Amino acid sequence: MSDLNLIARMVTPQNLARFMTYFKDKFADEDHKNNPLIQQLAAKPDSATLADVKAKIGTTYGGNTGYTEFTSKLRGVKTPEEIAVLKKAVEISSLAHLEVMKSVKPNMSEREVEGIMTYVHKRYGAEDEGYPPIVGAGANGCILHYEENSATKIDNQLLLMDVGAEYHGYSADVTRTVPANGKFTEEQKAIYQLVYDAQEEIFKLCKAGVPYANLEQKSVEVLSAGLIKLGIIKDASEVRKYYPHGCSHHLGLDVHDKGGRGNLEENWVITVEPGIYIPAGSPCDKKWWNIGVRIEDDVQIGKDSGTILSIDAPRKWQDIEKAATEKSIFEAAKFPELK
Repeated sequence: MSDLNLIARMVTPQNLARFMTYFKDKFADEDHKNNPLIQQLAAKPDSATLADVKAKIGTTYGGNTGYTEFTSKLRGVKTPEEIAVLKKAVEISSLAHLEVMKSVKPNMSEREVEGIMTYVHKRYGAEDEGYPPIVGAGANGCILHYEENSATKIDNQLLLMDVGAEYHGYSADVTRTVPANGKFTEEQKAIYQLVYDAQEEIFKLCKAGVPYANLEQKSVEVLSAGLIKLGIIKDASEVRKYYPHGCSHHLGLDVHDKGGRGNLEENWVITVEPGIYIPAGSPCDKKWWNIGVRIEDDVQIGKDSGTILSIDAPRKWQDIEKAATEKSIFEAAKFPELK
């Protein structure tokens, strides 16, 4: 398949003769003798044959003209075995997020929160994290892909946690945003509810046959309307100031896995992750500054609807506040003071 990819991508009528000279001996081996497309080109290496072979490569491999596109399509649609492993990875990640909701306190550090999550991952058999954990409080939560996790005290701020377990080679990708003191302020709640509403609207589109691009369009539509209503922006064209990323990607062997970008297909597993980030100094009322909210869930695409796999991690702000009142397994842990 790699040589077919080379032919489809790189060979032109202008360089065909040079290509055939270079690969003449290789085309004589057993593997290539059994490939009718390569043998067709070897028998009559002219521009008409090249065009015909390229067309057949596209037809034979599902309309994909290259190895990358071909394998991307295969990786996009998950097998039952892959889905089973992904469900386990996502469940482990979701339980870790829930445990933080129960245990987080304003005097904790970002790394302490990260440690709680990674402990839960290992306790349930995850070999690793699927990507560097992101645990950002306040202003740090407004930084995309903040990985330092170096704040020594969270204080009474929002805490954005983008942390997913890797189980048997497959990665989850789950994000929750929680108040460190267990209660959202009115401003935090308003931004959180807007992101939640956007996610709910995107979920409605998570079914086979819907153009993947529609998810992004819906996220922009809902978030821009909400920010205008809150007085944070005046026009929808400004939304990318506070929503600087896409709302979805494929999930699998890689946390940003390969997959199609056309219509959604059954047994794709994708993320749904709208977000709003308002760093200090933004051209809006200061009451919104340093509020960063992202809610990210992992969804299996079905024929008529999607299945949210990360359901064990509460999403509604009311349920997050409720979880903060519950006892954590870590409350019983007593660590000696360092000398």
